[in-house]
Amino acid sequence: MNESRRPWCVVAGGVDVADHEALYAAEQAAFDGTDLEQRRPLAELARLVHEITSGGWWPGPGVTVGPARVDAVSSRAVESSSGVTIRLASPQLTTATVMHELAHALAGAAERHGPTYRRALLDVVEVVTNHDPTERRMLLHVEQLSRAFAGAGLVVGERRWPSPPPSGSGPIAL
Repeated sequence: MNESRRPWCVVAGGVDVADHEALYAAEQAAFDGTDLEQRRPLAELARLVHEITSGGWWPGPGVTVGPARVDAVSSRAVESSSGVTIRLASPQLTTATVMHELAHALAGAAERHGPTYRRALLDVVEVVTNHDPTERRMLLHVEQLSRAFAGAGLVVGERRWPSPPPSGSGPIAL
């Protein structure tokens, strides 16, 4: 894992540190060494977020993406009355970080990294990793993350939004 991007996001006080660290370890177990951890241009990640949040499934608020401060080492999702702004720190310009922050947008900031957030993350991972019809991964990363959550004793909450579309739906690229 790219240690330079720890922590993934800024979380306010009142967090169970053990759960917080267990969540990061689960994400590392599911995504480490994959292309989801490769650095990408900010514009490419912003385009991905736009495609996901303007698509037919996205049940969350409007989301915009921009750079964090030049000296920032962590990313964050910031709620406002007009939606959520994801601020990506330079060391964290990865699809994995975008999925993490999109899950905050979907679950809501009050959920922090709790059970509802973990459900949102699984759903976002499923949608993002199956977005490109030429590279569908079905449930590969969702199952890896689910197993990592279970292994760490992290409970996944109930979904409070519509289920993502089936991973295998849509055209098949030949």
